[in-house]
Amino acid sequence: MRKNILALVMLCSSVVALGMATPAQAESGKSSVGPVVFIGNGSTIFGIDSKFGVNENLSLRPFISFPSGGTVFGSSLTYDFDVARGSKVQITPFIGGGVSVATGGNNSVTQAYFTGGADFGINETIDLKAALDVPLSSNNSSTNVRLGAGFRF
Repeated sequence: MRKNILALVMLCSSVVALGMATPAQAESGKSSVGPVVFIGNGSTIFGIDSKFGVNENLSLRPFISFPSGGTVFGSSLTYDFDVARGSKVQITPFIGGGVSVATGGNNSVTQAYFTGGADFGINETIDLKAALDVPLSSNNSSTNVRLGAGFRF
């Protein structure tokens, strides 16, 4: 339990630090934070997912989740493609890569992965998110589907 609380405090601290360090020219509304569900390897895990627009086409996407007996946290860097569909819905596909660290018990496992997906802007304040995370190695890892929502800021 202490490791989970410590990991959550570390994520929140990095979110605040990154938010303060985001360049002034980055567009508002390109960053979001919200709940996420990871589906893969026969399990469903809940967590917190975020996105920080570094510039017009790059985003940093940190996350944290709490599987039984541990904590997983990580981040990916993605290239975002802005594709407008109508005047009310904004679709932003992305591709990139990242690293996650799973802790629990007396060990930790670091995993690199490719990611791809899309953010669906429902209105000015809410995004729906979908992504596919494919691990680069097979050390007891499986492909995950990530589904979530984000509140823009």
